[in-house]
Amino acid sequence: MDIVMNLEPHGWLDIFITPTSGERIEIPASFLTDAIRDLVDKLIALRKGADDVEITIQTEPGEYRFWIKKHSLRYVQFEVYEMSDNFSSGAIHEGHRLMSEEVPMVRLYKLMYRELKKMKDLGIDEYKKRWSGDFPLSGFTQIERYVQN
Repeated sequence: MDIVMNLEPHGWLDIFITPTSGERIEIPASFLTDAIRDLVDKLIALRKGADDVEITIQTEPGEYRFWIKKHSLRYVQFEVYEMSDNFSSGAIHEGHRLMSEEVPMVRLYKLMYRELKKMKDLGIDEYKKRWSGDFPLSGFTQIERYVQN
């Protein structure tokens, strides 16, 4: 599995997920909610002991959700669901599952770190101009420490 994220001008984050088998998933994430901060916060929660986390990404219209569930200390199940409505109140399993793949936890964190570092490297002002929010530096630093150890 691979994940690539490109922060576009004016509040859009293009997310491309390529499963080991199956078709590439393209998610045009909107800044309606801070999906980047949510991603960082949930990765930290998973690292600190949560059994599973859910990350919501608004797309105008609709939303996607990532569900990451620990299988062990080393592996997680990474699933992507497409929901029909923005700010859906439905349970994640009411959405359409687009992929499910077991991934080494360290691989997932390295992928996310790589993509977050690209955003950080834009600089504080450019990031804020593109995303209309502050870069989650504290959380990024925690993920960076985990990946580098």
